[in-house]
Order: sequence, then structure tokens, then C-alpha cells
Amino acid sequence: MSTSKEQAAISEVMAFLREWDQGNKTVRSRMLTEFLNQHQGKTCPELELEFAQVASLFLARLTAWMRLTYMFGTCLGLQLKAVGVFLSASSNHRYLVEFLEVGGVLTLMEILGQSKTKEEDKAEALHLLQIVSNAGRRYKELICESYGVRAIAECLATLQNETTQETAQGLLESLAHGNPKYQNQVYKGLIALLLCTSPKTQQLVLYTLRIVQDIVKVSYPSIVEPLLNSLRSLHLEVQYEALELIIQLKDYEVRPALLKGLVALLKPVKEGVQKYKILEDPEMMKMTESLPLFVQQAAAAKAIRMLAQGSEELSSELLHLRVVHHLLYAMGNQNHADTQRQASLALEHFVRTYPLVEEHVGRAMGKTLFQLFMSNAEMLYMKMDEIQADILHSNKVNVAEGVCSGAFTLTWFQFLLYIQIMKHRFRSAVQKSKKVTIENTGNVKRSKRKVTPVKEEPTDAEFSTYHYFQNAEDIGSFRSQLLHWYDQTKRELPWRTVAMTEQDINVRTYAVWVSEIMLQQTQVATVIDYYNKWMKKWPTVEKLAKATLEEVNQMWAGLGYYSRGRRLHEGAQKVVSELGGEMPRSTDKLLKQLPGVGRYTAGAIGSIALGQVVTGVVDGNVIRVLCRARAIGADSTSPAVTEALWKIADTIVDPQRPGDFNQAMMELGARVCTPKNPLCNQCPVKSHCHAFKKVSVKQEKDCRTLQSKLDPEVNGSIPDIENCVTAGTCALCLSEPWDGQLGVQNYPRKPGKKAARVERTLVCVLEREGAGEEKEYLLTQRPSKGLLAGMWELPGMLAEEGASAARQKKALCAELGKALGVALDKEPLEFVGEVIHIFSHIHQTYVVYSMVLPADTDEEEEKPTTRWLTSSALRQAAVSTGVHKIMKLYESKKNPKEDSTKVKKRKGSGSKDEKKPKKLKESGGGKQLSLTKFFTTSKSN
Repeated sequence: MSTSKEQAAISEVMAFLREWDQGNKTVRSRMLTEFLNQHQGKTCPELELEFAQVASLFLARLTAWMRLTYMFGTCLGLQLKAVGVFLSASSNHRYLVEFLEVGGVLTLMEILGQSKTKEEDKAEALHLLQIVSNAGRRYKELICESYGVRAIAECLATLQNETTQETAQGLLESLAHGNPKYQNQVYKGLIALLLCTSPKTQQLVLYTLRIVQDIVKVSYPSIVEPLLNSLRSLHLEVQYEALELIIQLKDYEVRPALLKGLVALLKPVKEGVQKYKILEDPEMMKMTESLPLFVQQAAAAKAIRMLAQGSEELSSELLHLRVVHHLLYAMGNQNHADTQRQASLALEHFVRTYPLVEEHVGRAMGKTLFQLFMSNAEMLYMKMDEIQADILHSNKVNVAEGVCSGAFTLTWFQFLLYIQIMKHRFRSAVQKSKKVTIENTGNVKRSKRKVTPVKEEPTDAEFSTYHYFQNAEDIGSFRSQLLHWYDQTKRELPWRTVAMTEQDINVRTYAVWVSEIMLQQTQVATVIDYYNKWMKKWPTVEKLAKATLEEVNQMWAGLGYYSRGRRLHEGAQKVVSELGGEMPRSTDKLLKQLPGVGRYTAGAIGSIALGQVVTGVVDGNVIRVLCRARAIGADSTSPAVTEALWKIADTIVDPQRPGDFNQAMMELGARVCTPKNPLCNQCPVKSHCHAFKKVSVKQEKDCRTLQSKLDPEVNGSIPDIENCVTAGTCALCLSEPWDGQLGVQNYPRKPGKKAARVERTLVCVLEREGAGEEKEYLLTQRPSKGLLAGMWELPGMLAEEGASAARQKKALCAELGKALGVALDKEPLEFVGEVIHIFSHIHQTYVVYSMVLPADTDEEEEKPTTRWLTSSALRQAAVSTGVHKIMKLYESKKNPKEDSTKVKKRKGSGSKDEKKPKKLKESGGGKQLSLTKFFTTSKSN
């Protein structure tokens, strides 16, 4: 920007700020409206450019005015939306930090706490808090420290708009993923909200409790009563969430109280005196009538059935609570058919599982009714008369003691039988052992030949425990040290933010899937920009499925390994067409149903996005960490080592935080336990690392040896470190001697890389006159399978080994003629040079020729696999790096003077736009576009 333009921009901004400072409420309201219309959705650099690098001055004024006037509601909605423009446009959290430094979070909390604040203004405040929370863990802590959980919970309890309620619920869930210190605060706040009467609030609270429960990993007795009360709800959504939470709590400390409460609900008692003041609400007055009590009775029976069917242990505990007696009582409730049906279904499970229960229930029901029950328990209530219902209502069945003693007798009998069998087997084994010993002794006496032992393949039993974690204490220590380091130092990456904050499991799984595929063979720093662009263009699996493969290749251009993008696209289409748009919900299904997803990728997605604890992950970084930690020196690509590594990874993964643990392992390998120059002194788990201990002992030995030489009285010996007891035969130990120069880099060991295949390819830059001033160049499409499948490239062919230059030119002309449908003479072909391009497994040399197509050439109609592009379009096209290298060589040969001028000016100053080609500046930069758009543009030009 020139000096005069800068001065004009600064003057304009200063005039704007002066008008703001001097304006009244009406003026400022108008200015805010104009600001929102002009700057909604702008990025940080755009705002800075608009405000001449002093946008922060306006943000400071805006925040100060909001703090002074929020109690009166003066333009509050406009102020909050304007602040949202800044926070949403934040780059490196610059505006966010400035907003927080002047008490922004406290102001938002006070707005939420004001009873006079409009609901739409509270919704905007919640939206801003969500932006703050999404910025990272430390910002979540700031909200919690400012009594944010209480304020947000009160909003969720009192607001009427469902969208606003969902925003508050999402914010509470986001805070639960923050510092564990504040997780209990969120959990207890949600329990308190269960007493609310709004069905939508109850549904959201129960749903959030299910998520937070798995995060907190503890339960409090205070949850039992309000949770059971929520079963009275006449809304199916609330009942569903309550039942799911009850099933989830069966594995926590509140299980006895929960089971006891469920059984008690089968014999409801009308409440004469209300326990909570909140029950004076008209909605709760309705819930104290008979119908809600019967609904609660039916829901309790359903919950009992689900729990009993899922666990024999739970069935036994319920029988001790006289559940059979209570279920028979509920079956006699002819005032509520669903109660009878659910109680019958629950009782059927116990009758068919325990013969003693069947006997007691048969006597209580009578022969006729029991036969009807056994033939169709679900429809029994329709065939029951009043007398039969009264009999069930007044039953005195008590089978708890009978079932217990019967189970004990059976178990004791089995135990005695087991002892007798084991005695018999022991005697047989001893006799057999004696016989074998005698025969072996005889063989030794008869033969004096030296027998060479046959070396067998090692099995899991032959692996020394040295290479595994041997006790739970070591594993617990490893987990806690690693996760503590991860919590303190982890990088804020976009896919981690999505995994922690996204509520939609489909979107969360899709986002992690995209990141894991991109991170294969590619560094994190490179992936971030590609990932953000990808998710902005295709935020859901449905939108990716609708894209064309050409658009996907265009977005992937420059990231390499293009088959990854193609498989993502194929997987998205499969999810939409075959799976109904639902991403797989388990590691096994991810592995089976998504193309390009292997064992590692499935494990990573399952643990990070789905929270599954069934598996660890083993990628290149984790292999390095585990091989050094457990001194595994055998070929890390061998099946035996691979299985051992997966076994270790599955053993040590933290069941409470599987996603964080797996990411921490990968982060440790990427940043600390690096292939070369590892930072061992910064490693959080070095106390568990066998390789580090080996190096430390070696250094100590060398030091002691040197000291003993200088001073004979110094003892130069040092106890040896623990080593593998089966070294020499162990399939996991180093197969070669320890190299002291390498240190921990002795691990892991890999086989030598296979030499890259050498290929020479003949390529032609075929040029013709375009419709405009620019020249056009021919591109052809590669086959749909193989290297760079479906990509566009310059026409060419593999060079024939040992062929002369003339023969090569003739073959290349024939190939070009086939693509164009005309006969070409080899004479116009000019040699340009050679370009070397290295793939992962191919050392490719492009032998580059050029040819100008005569204007009078009679070409066939353009084929689907050929396209003509202008030079400017080609520079932006989604083609491989090799094509760009070839075109760069061609242009440097074609315009040597121009190219040398560019080299001389390379070190000069100037804006980025000045360095771009003219055509690129006019089109807005070097952003790659779809080839289809280029074809349309080329024809229009």
C-alpha cells in the first residue's frame, strides 16, 4: 500500500473511532449495524487491513461500552454480534486474548446471570463462550474458574428456545473435556439440572450426563433419586436417555442403590408431601398424579429386564432384592397396560433362566395363568381377569434365599468334582513323566553320538517377559506420566479440537478419519493447511460423497500419495450409498467397511473419535517408542515383532482416555523419541525405557573405569542392568551386537530398503496456438488404477531400454499421433532436457521433448482423456509435481533471458503480488482450481 493510501486509511479509521466516541446510543447502533453488514465472516488479516492495523482499538471500545451498558440492554445484541466478528476471525487467538484481558468472560457471565436480559442476547453470549471454549483447554479453565458452569446450567434450566438450550448443553459438554479438576463441577451441575421440569432440558441433561460419565469415571449417590424420578416423564425422548444412563451406571459405585431403587419403583407409593420446592410448578403437579407413577413403574420394569438380560451377576443381585415378588405385583396393575407388559417380559427372563423361580412363579400364578404366561408373556395382560390380577397383586413370593442356596450347592458340587478330576490328571502326568525319563535314559546309554538340536521357530511362549510390561503398577505409572506430559505440552491441532468438541458422532468420526488418512506418510505441519481447506469445503461425509474425483484430486494436489484422496472419496460414497450415511461405530466395522483403512487407522479413529478402548495403535512413531522402551531389536517389520508391538500397545492403552493416550504415544514419537537425535532427557517415560537404561549404565561404566584408572582405590565395577534372560534365542532381541555409538538408536531395527526401481519416461510438451494470446498445451489422463491414478499429465511413454534417440523420437511421435488422431513427423521434436523426480519406490527420469503443432493440423474431436490448457491454467491445475518440474524446465529453455532476469530479481524486495505472473494476479493468485473450470475458461478465452 502506498503512503498516500495508508494515510487515507488511517484518517478514515480515526474518523470512525471519533464518531464512535462522540456518538450517542442511536449513532452507535447504526455504526454497529453497518459494521456487521460489512465485516461479517472476515478473517483477521482482512479486519486489520480494513482498520489500518488498529482493529484492536475498536474491539477495546466495544468491550468497554458493553461492560458499562449490559445491565440496561442498550444495543446488547448488536454488541455481542460485533464482538463475535472479532473472536471468530481470531488468528493465533489475538483478539480473543485482548477480549479476555479486559474481563470479557466475566462480562458474559454477568449477562447470562441477569434475569432481565433477553433470551436472544443470552443466546449470543453463549455463542461467544463456545468460541472461547473451542480455543483450547486453558480457555475452558478460565470459564470454569469464573463460575461459568453454574451460569450456563441456569441458562439451560430457564431458557425456552430449543436451539439456545442445545448451545448451552454443547458448551457444558465441551467444558467436561477440559481440565479434570473441573469435570466434577460439570457433572454435579448436570445432576442438579435433572430436577428441571422442561422435557427438552431433561433430555439434553441426560444425554450430556451419558457423555460426561465416561469422562469422569466416577458416580455420586446424589444422581440416583433424580435419575429415577426422570422415569416419570411422559416424553419418550427423556425416558430413552434415562434408561440408557441407567444401563451405563451399572458398572459404577451407585449400582446397589440404583437396583434397589428400581425394584422399589415396581410398588409405587403416592407422595403426600412434595420433597422439592420445584415440584410446585404446574408441570410437576401433573407428574404427581397416578399416570406418571405408572409410567415410572413400567420404565423401571423395562430397565430391570435390560439389566438382567445383560449380566448374570446383575440378575443374581436383583433376585436378592425380591424382584420376582415386585414384578408379580406390577403385573397385577390393571390400571396401566404397559406396566403389565414390561413386568411380564422382565419376569419371563428370570423364569426361563432359573428353574427355582419358574417353580415359585408357577405356584403363585396357578396352572392356567402360568401356561398363558409361558406361551406369550408379552400379551398376558389382555387375557388376565380381575381375580387373577388381585392374586398377583397380593403375592408373597420370596425366592431370594432358595436361588442363593441352590447356586451354592451346585457350585460346591462342581468344585469337589473338579478336585477329583485334577487329582486323577496329576497322577497320570507323574506316571507318564517317569516312563519318558526311563526311556530317555536308555536312549542316552545306547547312543554316544552327538545330536545336533533342531532350531524351531519361536513362539509367544518363548518371548521373554523382559520385552513386556510385567505388572499393573508399571503400566499405571507409564500411563500417568505420559498423559501428564501430553496434557502439559500437546499441540493444538484442528482435528483434535473437532474430536473434543463435535457432538455429532458422524461428523466427529469423519473428521478424524480425514486427518488420519492425510497424516499417513505426511508431516503434521504440512497436513494442517490441507485439512482446514478440506473440512471447509467438505465438512460432512455426505458433501464429500457428492464431490467429483477431479475435485478431490485438485484439493489433494501437492500432498502426495494421491490414492489416499481417492480412497477417502470412495469411502464417503460407500458410507452414503451402502451405510445410509452413518459412519461405522466400531473399530472392527471401520476396518471392514472403509477402503484404505487398516488396523492402525481403524484403531486411531476408534479410540479418538469413538472412545473405544479395545485397541492401542501402532504406527511408525509408536513402533519407535515401544521398541526402545521394551528393547525390541528384531526386524520391526517381521510378523512376530508386529504382533508383539500390538500386544504391548493393547495392554498399556489407558481405558479411561484411550484417544488421548494413543495420541500421546504418537506425539512422543514425533517430538521426543525421534529417529535421530532423540531428546531422552525430556522424555516423560524414560524411567520405563530399557534402551535409555542401557545407555545410562554404559556411560556409568565408562566413567567408573576411567576413575579406577586414575585412582586405583576406586571400585570400577557397577551392577549390570536387567537383560533378557533368553537373549540369543529370543525372537525380539537385537540380532546384531549393540552399537555404543548409536545408543538408543539401536532400536528399532529395520531391513535395508529395497532399491528404487529406475525408470525413464519420454515426455513431450506439445504446444499449439490458443484462441487467445496464450499458447495451449496438451494433457492426457492416466489410467484409473496404478500410480497417480486418474491424474492429468503431459503425453508420454516408457522409454525402450537401449533404443537410439531417433527410435525413441519415432515411438513418441506415434504415441502423440494416437492421442490426437493424426500422423506426426518426428523432425519437429526438439530435445529440451531431463527432469529427475523421486517417488517412494521409483527413481523416475523424464526425457523431455517439445513440439509446436502446425496450425493446419487436422485434429480429431477432443477425446475424454485429452485436454488442451493454457500456460496460466496449467500452472494452477491439479497436476503432479513432476508436471510442474517439466513445465518449469521447458519455460526456462524457451525464455532463457526472462528466466535469468527472474533469478537476478529473486532477492529484491516487493510485494507478493508483484512476484506473481500477470495472469495469476488478475485471477486472484495461485490457488489451484478444478480442471473442468480450466477447460471452460480456456474455451471462453
